Amino acid sequence: MRATRAISLVFAGSGAAQASWMSRLPAVLEQTHTDVVRLSAGLVMLGVGTLAAMALTGPAITRVGGRPVVGAGFALTMLSLITIALAHSPTALGVAMLGMGVGGGVWDAGMNVQAAELESRLETHLMSRFHGWWSIGSMAGAGVGLAAAALPVGLLPHLTAVLVGSAVLFGFGVTAFDDVKRGGPDATGPPMRSPARRLAAIGTLLFCGAVVEGAAGDWLAVYLNQDRLLTHAGAALWYALFVSAMAAGRLIAERPHRHFGAVGLVRTGAVVTSLSIVLVVAGPTGSWLYLAALGWGAGICWVFPAALSATGSVAAPSAVAAMTALGYSASVAGPLVIGRLAHAAGLETAIAAMLPLVLTVALLAPALAGADPEPAR
Repeated sequence: MRATRAISLVFAGSGAAQASWMSRLPAVLEQTHTDVVRLSAGLVMLGVGTLAAMALTGPAITRVGGRPVVGAGFALTMLSLITIALAHSPTALGVAMLGMGVGGGVWDAGMNVQAAELESRLETHLMSRFHGWWSIGSMAGAGVGLAAAALPVGLLPHLTAVLVGSAVLFGFGVTAFDDVKRGGPDATGPPMRSPARRLAAIGTLLFCGAVVEGAAGDWLAVYLNQDRLLTHAGAALWYALFVSAMAAGRLIAERPHRHFGAVGLVRTGAVVTSLSIVLVVAGPTGSWLYLAALGWGAGICWVFPAALSATGSVAAPSAVAAMTALGYSASVAGPLVIGRLAHAAGLETAIAAMLPLVLTVALLAPALAGADPEPAR
């Protein structure tokens, strides 16, 4: 239980750090004089940094243990957070986002490795709970971003306060990390077969779900501000509702997971997400947009943890780290494609293009069948 609580705190700190600055993207764009195309390039740099860091995190943990590696990722993330607050040009913002990607990639990969190992040892379904705590951190971070935008509070004091709060959570949580050095990535257990076709389906589902989830995080505040004419505070409120629905959906996932299984849960979520995308693009303004925020968050929230749990149940532990990196590769392809499409046809068309990806998630959901561990007691 101590390890479960500690890892939950580290997940929460990661979510808070990311959501805090993402909820202030309109203000960051204004301060750095950045347009949609340059923002797209910056988000690609963030994604490239994340993937590069994830590729190196596993071997680093094997050599020196989880605690120092994840600690280094946390430190770089915090440095990049302050750099974003101080940036006044597109170039400075791009460099800061690259640093955020590297630091966040190490932090994220390390905590997911710890989560998967604990889930495997206890033979219980914990991944949704951990990702729920990440979403709680995101909710808190977005809420602080909403308050900062509404008051208004400058980026530097806002993100400095986020740094302090994240450091407290991380400091308490990382003390329980397993620092045992291992001779290989799968030395903790017997070798397992990796069914390639099933893993390919899970990976495709995970990638599509991550793009759809990331579209809300990366672009919706900008879209709602520029195209639907919401104020900065209104766009931040939409994002806060989105991450709140993500948190609630993941924290209550154990019971529906037990009754409907991963397949039914993910397919139902895909339908809800599709309806929410239609509301965002074609629905009326006002309360309908905020209802769509709740639906988008609640609908897509189960894809990532369900895919990681399914991977861990049918493949060796190292496959979980690889699947995490594959999911986060959406942060490279997604912003680039959405940004270019937005430049050519507008952000509305780019957001509507998420619908085929949600359909793909629904079609590939059977790959998650038979991989449901017993819920945690």
